[in-house]
Amino acid sequence: METISAEDVGIGVDLSPALSPLTFSLYDSFLSSHCSSCFSLLPPTPPHSLYCFAACSLIDDSPTVFPPNVSPILSTSDIRAALRLLTSISSSASLPHRFGGLLTNHHRLMADSSFSVAIQRAASFISAVLRSDGENTVLEEAAICSVLTNAVEVQDRTGVALGIAVYDSRFSWINHSCSPNACYRFLISPHSTTTSSFQKTLPRVTNSDKVHFSSITSTYEGTVRYGPKVIVRSIKRIKSGEEITVSYIDLLQPTGLRQSDLWSKYRFICNCGRCAASPPAYVDSILEGVVTLEHERTTVGHHEGAVTVGKMTNHIKEAIDDFLSDDINPTTCCEKIEGVLHHGILNSSSLRLHPSHHVALHAYITLASAYRIRSIDSETDFERGFEMSRIGAAYSLFLAGASHHLVSADLSFAISAANFWTRAGESLLELACKFLKESSVEYDDVKCSKCLMLVENHREIKETFNQILKCAVTDSDSSQVTWSFLTRGCPYLQQFKSSIDFSFTGTNCKREESSVDQRVSVLLLSFHCLLYADLLTDLCYGQKSHTVS
Repeated sequence: METISAEDVGIGVDLSPALSPLTFSLYDSFLSSHCSSCFSLLPPTPPHSLYCFAACSLIDDSPTVFPPNVSPILSTSDIRAALRLLTSISSSASLPHRFGGLLTNHHRLMADSSFSVAIQRAASFISAVLRSDGENTVLEEAAICSVLTNAVEVQDRTGVALGIAVYDSRFSWINHSCSPNACYRFLISPHSTTTSSFQKTLPRVTNSDKVHFSSITSTYEGTVRYGPKVIVRSIKRIKSGEEITVSYIDLLQPTGLRQSDLWSKYRFICNCGRCAASPPAYVDSILEGVVTLEHERTTVGHHEGAVTVGKMTNHIKEAIDDFLSDDINPTTCCEKIEGVLHHGILNSSSLRLHPSHHVALHAYITLASAYRIRSIDSETDFERGFEMSRIGAAYSLFLAGASHHLVSADLSFAISAANFWTRAGESLLELACKFLKESSVEYDDVKCSKCLMLVENHREIKETFNQILKCAVTDSDSSQVTWSFLTRGCPYLQQFKSSIDFSFTGTNCKREESSVDQRVSVLLLSFHCLLYADLLTDLCYGQKSHTVS
């Protein structure tokens, strides 16, 4: 099955109305903090331990169960979602290979012993809860397989994955691509929340059987209904007759890891243009690229020194895992990761990870978090805390710069880039607030009218991105001074010319600014980061973040 656009569609256009799920379930770690019905945060004193409002507890008629852990590949949230699906869809409309019109992949999953044993155990548990025929659990197996095949992670606005949901064929029939032309967003609101009804013109979208999924005019219902809703939105121009695709997985991975991820989760091999490209697409070449240091010159190579690169990435991954599991403190984490990023492994090779290598990207996320913790831990030592905040902000900015190279080549990375640029802008804003109170400059005074005008005039999106960065990062002596200030005391970042120019520089800018000028420069840089993030947020979600204003 596939979903096809029946007309030409521009960038940043909603392709579907807000679709309610067939089934959903929170992850176990959020059951005590979020509503099991609408996924909203629970109030301090909720009327029910699992629900935010009485309306949510009344509308949710599925059994409250806490399934056993049957297997690492089948989570308790999968089982709860399958149970809810069985109570919401008529069994007469279901068969092992189809459940409520959704593909189950029952034959493939049950042919795999690693899945079949877990599915059978879970089916027996569900059968006992529903008091159905324990001898024949084919229907329960089909429900579980349908969840495994069609469920998507439900994320809040900050990108935190709260749980899973399964939607009807208008969403579930949309195929995967590693370079998709559409994305989706979730609407998470308490059931008591209402909005005024309105008419929204939507493009005509059909399935491969030419059955229309949406009419020219669709009505968005005023009352928020059962479970988190989803809306599909274009992030690229789509021609009439072209297939609409979204991504099922994290796109910040090279081809081999994406293929492995898709096979382990969905049991198919992707043949999209990005996966089939030979030589590899530019984004994949940098996501697994290495840099060779040769007499102060740099060359980028791919698949060179596989053993050395493998050692470097494993060392960084181990440090990240140890930090996330609290096995090492933030200081040790920074030392281990930065040591590999800057010096390589065992100082025996000139190979380094490309700044946009997929493991390096995760390293920057971890380092920004670790330096933030170190800043908080240094509250009694203002200068030390400020230094940690400054380097943490530098890593957030460098991560955002790396994402610019990806999103400029392929707008499929827009959601990740929006999150990275938002974090960079917020961390820089927080850093500016830490300056000594010797400045009378107000936040409202620090804006770039030139870039604001570009955005308001609705220029071509990539052109606007480049102009914002040209203004903020590459076009002035002040930007070089700001980068030098942010990276002071961080040898790894100091070697790069700027947060988006990864060429090595032998000297850093030595010009100093007063603390007032530094604060203004950091605020201006924060403004540009948040403006860039706002453009991406509007593209992906159809709404501004309002952080800039």
